[in-house]
Amino acid sequence: MEQTLYGKGVSKGIGIGKAKIIETQEVGVSEFKIEDTENEWHFLQDCYQKVIQETETLVNGATGTQNEIMEAYVMLLKDPSLLAEAKKMIEQEKYNAGYAVKKSFSNLAQHFEEMKDPYFATRASDILDMGNRIIAQMVQQEEIDLEHLEDHTILIGKEITASQIAKVNLQQIAGIILQEGNENSHVSIMARTNEIPTIVGARDCMKIQDQEFLAMDGECGEITIHPSEETITQLRKRQEKWLDKKESLKQYLHKVSQTIDGRKVEIYANIGHPQDMKKALENGAEGVGLFRSEFLYMESDHMPTEEEQFQAYQEVLKSANGKKVIIRTLDIGGDKDLKYWQLEPEENPFLGYRAIRICLAEPSIFKTQLRALYRASQFGQLAIMFPMISSLDEIREVKKIVKETQIELEKSGENFDSHVPLGVMIEIPSSALMAKELAKECDFFSIGTNDLIQYTLAVERGNAKIEKLYTKYHPAVIRFIQMAIEGAHQANIPCGMCGEAAAEKIFIPLLMGLGLDEFSMNPSRILNTRRLICKLEEKSCQELANQVLQLKTAKEIKDCLIAYKQDHHL
Repeated sequence: MEQTLYGKGVSKGIGIGKAKIIETQEVGVSEFKIEDTENEWHFLQDCYQKVIQETETLVNGATGTQNEIMEAYVMLLKDPSLLAEAKKMIEQEKYNAGYAVKKSFSNLAQHFEEMKDPYFATRASDILDMGNRIIAQMVQQEEIDLEHLEDHTILIGKEITASQIAKVNLQQIAGIILQEGNENSHVSIMARTNEIPTIVGARDCMKIQDQEFLAMDGECGEITIHPSEETITQLRKRQEKWLDKKESLKQYLHKVSQTIDGRKVEIYANIGHPQDMKKALENGAEGVGLFRSEFLYMESDHMPTEEEQFQAYQEVLKSANGKKVIIRTLDIGGDKDLKYWQLEPEENPFLGYRAIRICLAEPSIFKTQLRALYRASQFGQLAIMFPMISSLDEIREVKKIVKETQIELEKSGENFDSHVPLGVMIEIPSSALMAKELAKECDFFSIGTNDLIQYTLAVERGNAKIEKLYTKYHPAVIRFIQMAIEGAHQANIPCGMCGEAAAEKIFIPLLMGLGLDEFSMNPSRILNTRRLICKLEEKSCQELANQVLQLKTAKEIKDCLIAYKQDHHL
């Protein structure tokens, strides 16, 4: 008899096969004090090195995205700061190595979990996996055998780590179902790259029995236990339709992002690590609209040096193959803290000491980043973007520090491009209201809708109790977007958008009608967006925008955009 479960689809496709349950391996660790701290520390180092060696073997055996993710995994594993707290617990507090690893890695993982930025929160599972593997090495625990699976296997687990999935022959996998996880996890990324249907957040999936026959839809998140022949036939028809659509998207890889009446826009990628550049280009990105420089600071145990930053910026610019890369300067504070630099607790951290405010208050930190950026500018088409600008005074102070940095670089004989475009993020109501004046001080705008919605509506975007109030369709949000675009165009500078709204299917015609020049998004959404834009007519989008600007509620606006999509068969 059929039984249906649900989760969130994060990798499209239909999976049909037998379940393989991956039990979470918790390694029991005792807590006790030791006398021979030197021997205990050497024991930990030996186990740690064995894990590194095992992981490097996985890297050598992996290809494509698996290889890239495992290389990043090794880089994080080799970070000297990873064992810093455990070493202190052994040498100063005389704890046993197993407990020191479990406690220190749990603390570090919690630090990442508390961040609302999905990219950084995903790192928590990597940290816990590393800690568990070191402890498993200490107690010589056998790992689950994932190298010898049957064809058409559907993996099911509470979560599956990057190191586990790297051992799997992906040709044998028909699908992945996880009780936890999100679309930004390494497993989800690997699954999308390898076109493996994947569902996360399936709360009841661990009730499935090993070897039970399943069917799953990685788009809608539906899981069917013991599917009937009729259900399988329906799912296979769905699969054929999805494959046809996917194949048709390939024609947009090298197409110009242009409406049927000739209006051109740029479609860029949002990335968080130099290694993400490859995925962006494979998906047809015309550049990078947002490179989050925070990863350098948040994955380190110290403030990154100028040289460390220079190497990372140089890498991403070189790999962009001449395409524009907009790098956002340090954006910490709010929900993003540094483990080695504790900011004072604040009652309202999202309204407090964060982003450009920290940079202006700490010019030495800011100049170090600017020096690295300008030194890297000779290796590609760099643009620098400053977050959370709220006034003319701030952007003028930023430009003053930029000029001082350029003079210092000239004196030290460094080569750099002195004409790197400088832009601001429009993510605060005051900057939208002052868009005409701000535009005269910079070379481009990029609208950050996530924070713009939060600050405009006074709704914390991570608060589940009021999440219904957090909406891009609110008339005030739409009008601020309009102000930003018009302000930019009056000063003859482009206005882009790097918030999530830039890839929202029903929102794109409105943004086109408002005159947005650049759309930046997750690489996986680029081709769908280009396909949509190539079906639009600018005049019709402008009429839609004029209609929307007359509406008075979020519901009216959303209903209007849905009706437009249906009427124009988008």
